[in-house]
Amino acid sequence: MCIVNDWCREYANLYPKKAVFYVAPDVHDGFMYKFFVISAIFTTYNILGNLLACYRTSSAVKSLPQERQIPKPGTEHLWHYCDICQKLMPPRSWHCALCKCCILKRDHHCIFAATCIGHNNHRYFFWLTFYLAFGIFMSMATLFVDVGRSFYLLHRMKAGFGNTVKSLSYFRYVCLILNIFALGFPALMLRFQVQILKLNSTYYQISSRHHDLGFRNNCQLIMGQRGLWTFISPSLRSPLPHDGTHWKIKQCF
Repeated sequence: MCIVNDWCREYANLYPKKAVFYVAPDVHDGFMYKFFVISAIFTTYNILGNLLACYRTSSAVKSLPQERQIPKPGTEHLWHYCDICQKLMPPRSWHCALCKCCILKRDHHCIFAATCIGHNNHRYFFWLTFYLAFGIFMSMATLFVDVGRSFYLLHRMKAGFGNTVKSLSYFRYVCLILNIFALGFPALMLRFQVQILKLNSTYYQISSRHHDLGFRNNCQLIMGQRGLWTFISPSLRSPLPHDGTHWKIKQCF
């Protein structure tokens, strides 16, 4: 009981600290705690970095050089006319009512990045959803272990002990439930983005195989020359193979 009481006092005193600095060391120790902290910093950096890169990288057709905003001779039939912009637009580009312009290989308008996700910034949005899901899952797993340990100790306490700890433990339980619900949205978005990456499609034509050139080629078309290695950092240079105005079509379905 003395050990339990000591744990109770430590629990109550340290609880206000952030999860990384208290919940994690309560679950992990030594090397695993250091690994957890490094993973948390790396994940946070990629979430914020990719979110900023999404916002700052334009996929608008008007971001192209002036000479690339018109079709090359003989390719006019591949372009389509935008009634709002009143000009020919490249294949797979669509007009966004919020951005008020046509977007190269438009996937969707992201309210979190306050911009459209398209040809030039699709890579950043993919890793944003990945690291959001990964970060929340890591937090949820740590809380799950900690909540389980808390309820186990509470079960062993006698009546009259640990009322403060009980309230704190139930609060952690609520945090765990919120983590589970918070994981749902980025996990669903990541599920869509994995399929989009696999098929080289877009959100509005998610099952289309018209531009599926194989997983490796699809990765380079979305992630750039470095492919999946772009998971390391949003600042890693990875030039795209083309400017988004021409797309190869799969010959056989």
